[in-house]
Amino acid sequence: MRYVALTEKGNVRANNEDYYIVYKGEDGLNVFLIADGMGGHSAGEVASSLACQYVLDYILLNQKMLEYSLKETIKEAYRYANQKIINHQIKNPLFYGMGTTLAGLFCYKDKILVSNIGDSRVYIVDSNEIRQITEDHSLVYEMFKDGKITKEEIYTHPKKNVITRAVGIEEELEVDIYELAREEGKDYCFLLCTDGLTNMVFETYIHKIFKENNFDEIGKRLIEKALEAGGIDNITVIYLLV
Repeated sequence: MRYVALTEKGNVRANNEDYYIVYKGEDGLNVFLIADGMGGHSAGEVASSLACQYVLDYILLNQKMLEYSLKETIKEAYRYANQKIINHQIKNPLFYGMGTTLAGLFCYKDKILVSNIGDSRVYIVDSNEIRQITEDHSLVYEMFKDGKITKEEIYTHPKKNVITRAVGIEEELEVDIYELAREEGKDYCFLLCTDGLTNMVFETYIHKIFKENNFDEIGKRLIEKALEAGGIDNITVIYLLV
């Protein structure tokens, strides 16, 4: 397994509210998490880091359960992180209202699962196409699914930053989980990214960068392109070959 993980605060933001975690175990478990926090007084960066850490902690503490129910364990990990972040706000009023997106890729033995809350994304990439696996939990993505706007209009819509689901906001949390069929002997390339990339760079150009650059250079080129396009948000990418 090869991977590259990079984060950049961008051209406008004073701090970086994105966060990521990569865990590579010796027991067939590999975890990749990416989060984009929100909230004032540095609360966004607190929420994103806590969410990633709590999910990984829960997975490792309940690793024996992965053999029986990987999907349900991931859901419970998200719920655990959600409650922990809510409790953190109760104890620390300065952080009230903080929340975060959270997208993940979990490889366990022969299984690959993708999880998502918010508008950070997970893609699968090959020589022919780039395909978004996750669905954004955002106002504009709902409008796109309802046929009210095109996918291209998502990039320029004035309400493109309004998300409809996040970790740490409400007691009840619905998590999207996608289990991917894995063909034996075939390598898969995945991209996890925050909207600091996808709001700045069209998917077609992201795909072009994957096709035209060697593996180690792809992440640098993605971030460079987002910065060239304005870099108005934090930018975080993880890409890997499984």
